[in-house]
Amino acid sequence: MTRRFSPYPSVAFPQQVNEVSEPTPGAVFSGEFTTDKRGYVLGAAKGAGRAVNAWLSVLASGKDDAATLSLALDVKINGTSCLSTQPVIAHVSGEASMQKTSKEDTDTGITQAVVDADADDYAPGDIFTCDLALTRTASPTTEMSNVAVVVELEPSR
Repeated sequence: MTRRFSPYPSVAFPQQVNEVSEPTPGAVFSGEFTTDKRGYVLGAAKGAGRAVNAWLSVLASGKDDAATLSLALDVKINGTSCLSTQPVIAHVSGEASMQKTSKEDTDTGITQAVVDADADDYAPGDIFTCDLALTRTASPTTEMSNVAVVVELEPSR
């Protein structure tokens, strides 16, 4: 890749940007989601900082009007949960299966994450993992599908 020379605010600007830019840990599970996923690795921290949010989205929220159908997310830093409240997407009886996200709480059946301020710090090399807990009967009318997990990070300054 060719490096472009531009008038930067300082000669160290590219290095400064690299120091604070942190990749967003996340995962995508394609297709029907029919069982729990535990200990799924999301990535490693490049630098230090804190987790500020975690959310999940589904392309199809599933359908089971007779029983509970929900998906909860727990995010861990080196095996310790960084959430005091887990985000949840739940089917609401009478609704069709649809795209839902816990990023916004404007939809029904949504619980947003609350980050635990005592467990949100990470250091270089720390490992982010997630657990997805699916609550369902043996055969819902429509399965949940195409799940995406995102962890928002704020690098230290």
